[in-house]
Amino acid sequence: MSYRSTIARQPQQLASSLAAIEAELEKLDLAPLREGVLGITGIGASYEAAVVTAGELQRRGRRATAWHAVDLMEPGNPVDAIVALSSGGRSVEPVTALRKHAGVFSIAVTSEGDNPLAEAARISICFQSGADATPSSTGYTGTLLATGMLSDALCGKSTDWRQLTKLAGQVLAESAAKMERAGAIFRQRRAIDCVGAVSALGTAGEAGLLIREAARIPAGATNTLHYLHGPMEPMDSTTGVLIFGDGRELKLAQDMAEIGCAVLLVTTNTEIADKDNLTVVRVPAFENRIARALLDILPAQLLAAELSDAAGLTDTKFRYRQTDTKINKA
Repeated sequence: MSYRSTIARQPQQLASSLAAIEAELEKLDLAPLREGVLGITGIGASYEAAVVTAGELQRRGRRATAWHAVDLMEPGNPVDAIVALSSGGRSVEPVTALRKHAGVFSIAVTSEGDNPLAEAARISICFQSGADATPSSTGYTGTLLATGMLSDALCGKSTDWRQLTKLAGQVLAESAAKMERAGAIFRQRRAIDCVGAVSALGTAGEAGLLIREAARIPAGATNTLHYLHGPMEPMDSTTGVLIFGDGRELKLAQDMAEIGCAVLLVTTNTEIADKDNLTVVRVPAFENRIARALLDILPAQLLAAELSDAAGLTDTKFRYRQTDTKINKA
């Protein structure tokens, strides 16, 4: 399964996952998740999805925080319930976190369901994202769809997820049309920053992870306003920045382009345009931050694929696989 092929089939896969998640939610008792403080946790890409999810729950008035799974591996009482994310369900850290907090109500969000995380949780949602590649594409967007629909179920206001699955195909097509331009200005950059605020910080984190995994270029995420207080200092004509947002992010994108950075801006804004080393990808507006994040990550996935191809790393496997990060099948 190639990385580009899994990116391309996400609209169809999301539609399939939507039906699976609807069926899962119908049979679950979510009452223990409706009050108190929710801890959304994961590791790697799943942690970035947790950041996105916590931001949307906060927007809706819920007390929710994103936790690195490693920070829940020690006993304590930080939250009233845990939402644990892991597409494969075999990452050691979130499984350990649930086991260390066995007295706390928990729900696992995984792709296939028959795994250690689902076994460690009180209840689980299986979103059936199908086969994935390296880096993850369908696993990440499937996780977001599941947490988005779970958030709707908890907060009582529905989002048109069917419309979103259709829009995903549109965003992929429009992003693909910009990738030759974006790829040309981002090639051979020594480092790439990824910037966004609130839920978009999770999107930025996932974008940085994709770039590191697919193209082996140093990349990392920073909150938009925090970025202005020093982290942007190393940036110049040898670096790039991937920016998500519609507020202060617009001026930041223009300023970074002026100093010579390669810039890809993912935004709903219709006024800012491509210029020199600034490339703009427009996405549809969604009040729901998880829905917006699901669309925002699509151009980042394509950019990572473009940079991977340019580096001669198309579908290359990880160099540094570890033996102690996953729970093996019995």
